[in-house]
Amino acid sequence: MRLYTARLSAGLVTVCLCTPVEAQQAPPQLSRQQRETLLALVTAVDGAAQQPTSEGSQWQTHLMRASDGSHYVAFTIAPDASRPLPSGAALLYVRLATSNPQAAQKLAERSAIREWLAGSRIDPRLLPRRAIAIGDMPAFGAGGIAVRGSTPSTGSNDLKLMAMERERAKKEQEERDKQRRAELEGKAHVSRDVYPFEDFDLASQSVRDDGTRIVARAFTAGPGEYDLFVAWADPSSPKPLSTVRVLRQSLHLPPAIAMGLTTGSIILADKVSVRAAPYPPTEQAAHPYSIGLMEIAPARDAVYTREEALAVAFQIINAQPSDTGMPDVAVGFRVVRVAGDRETPIASLNPQYYNNTTLPPEFDLRRGHPIFAAVSAPLATLRRGEYRLKIAINDRVGGTGTTADADFRIVGTPTSLLAEAPPLGRPFSRERALEPAAVASLVQALTPAAPSPQLSRALETARAGKLIDLLVEEPVPPSEAGIRTVLTGLALLSVGDQSAAVQFQRALQQNAPAAAVQYLIGAARALQSRDADAIAAWQAALATGQAPAMTRHLLVESYLRRGEVPRAAGVITEAGPMPSSSDWTRLTAATHIAAGKTADAIALLDTHLAANAQDTDAQWLRLHALYTDVVRGTNRERFMAEANRYLDAKGPNSDLVAEWVRVTQ
Repeated sequence: MRLYTARLSAGLVTVCLCTPVEAQQAPPQLSRQQRETLLALVTAVDGAAQQPTSEGSQWQTHLMRASDGSHYVAFTIAPDASRPLPSGAALLYVRLATSNPQAAQKLAERSAIREWLAGSRIDPRLLPRRAIAIGDMPAFGAGGIAVRGSTPSTGSNDLKLMAMERERAKKEQEERDKQRRAELEGKAHVSRDVYPFEDFDLASQSVRDDGTRIVARAFTAGPGEYDLFVAWADPSSPKPLSTVRVLRQSLHLPPAIAMGLTTGSIILADKVSVRAAPYPPTEQAAHPYSIGLMEIAPARDAVYTREEALAVAFQIINAQPSDTGMPDVAVGFRVVRVAGDRETPIASLNPQYYNNTTLPPEFDLRRGHPIFAAVSAPLATLRRGEYRLKIAINDRVGGTGTTADADFRIVGTPTSLLAEAPPLGRPFSRERALEPAAVASLVQALTPAAPSPQLSRALETARAGKLIDLLVEEPVPPSEAGIRTVLTGLALLSVGDQSAAVQFQRALQQNAPAAAVQYLIGAARALQSRDADAIAAWQAALATGQAPAMTRHLLVESYLRRGEVPRAAGVITEAGPMPSSSDWTRLTAATHIAAGKTADAIALLDTHLAANAQDTDAQWLRLHALYTDVVRGTNRERFMAEANRYLDAKGPNSDLVAEWVRVTQ
């Protein structure tokens, strides 16, 4: 089996994961109602901090690495029915609060947004304080010399002061960077007087591709134990405050791994696509899984059908740059089937490479450009079951490697589960072709008017079912040589020796009875999986008018195996009324099902099972026909009743029937 991958352009990784550029935006302007509603959300979250974690709603959280080394946390929420999102835009409030504090070091965290709403802060955002960095010009520096007409000595002093200020700023920045690394690696405790993250959106409208309303946001934070709160209200409601809803989720962010190749969260996606242009900063917060030009639509779960494609995206972290800043990373993908602790290799996907031949010229790991890998593969060739995508990453510059994996499950749809039913054209069975009634018919056709004693003994051996004993040959008269050759071939066929076909062809040349020989040639060719040749031989046998009754059974089955349903139906029609036979009844019903005539099949099987209630093969065919109707949208109640009886009796195909019942409910 081969899985074909759809790879996204490497050019879409040349973007840093950063917080929105808020410093370029003016503080938001709120109406009175918006202020009141937002304050109500902040207050509701204060109260929810004392409540347990929200249950029922579906949370998904994925970790990536931001350009400053902190965690970039993207999340989605599909609220449950008890806390529905508005049908239109929602006023949204998000808060990240430190939990499990070290009591002696913990400061009471405050809401910057509450303070802004109360008028004690001019901007709700926590903008970074800028220290003077190399290249900045202080107000008293060289730029002021010409204005003030100072003497060169004064200018020299100003330049010295500027140099000292720069050096001090450099040391302060180095100290801050050192402290920041310690915090990100969990080596230093962080005490805050405000919440690590707060945000609000006056008109949140996140939706999935299927139209499901969700909350989708992102934030950056260092390692620690947190409580993530999401609250919303319907601003279009006559009483917005009555629509306030709050969700809470505990969140653990591990220390950042500063050294060594690793990955961010492996994101299973409904699809990974490329946008024509990135979202503008004002819209980015509502699209946390849009990384530059790459847009990831996270799957709501790890369950797929065979009609879908598996899409995966993830960030490769801590790859080492070359002297030009380029990485040289190879990523391999394997799919394995999982059964307990056992993994069975299924397929390998095309490897991906991230280097100077695949990345844009401006890509530079030293500037914080992240590597994102994305791969997609169809699942049509995989059976239902548990699977694992195994990822192997090799950093050729750093000389290191790492692995990751993602588990997923493939389930059936009503249509795909119908296709899993055992074939209506049963595999050829040598034993059925040589059942006693068929052998007796062959012996009768082969017996001449006055057989020699040697041939009589051989024919009697065949009639008694001792076919292997026919390999011990007694010389027979030349006129009986063809018949004796048939019996030798019959012995070989009985043990599955495919050279039996040679014997039967030789017997034809020796003028052996055509009906018996053509029947056996058909059986020998079917044993070789040459159904077309088998069909030709059985048709020739029927043309003699002396073919064994089993010939039509085998011919119909071979047509069904080849998907030639009209020809199978033609054989049944030409046969006309036949003596009652369970095998022929089942074969006729199978042909009706294959032809889409489920009502005819069900009626025939109902009559048969009324007199043969224990015929499990007929029970299965009726269930097959009923489920075919269910897929078409009818007969559900009858199917469920028969399926439950079949399951109670532990029928041979109970596992599949249980799946049929699951998708039918």
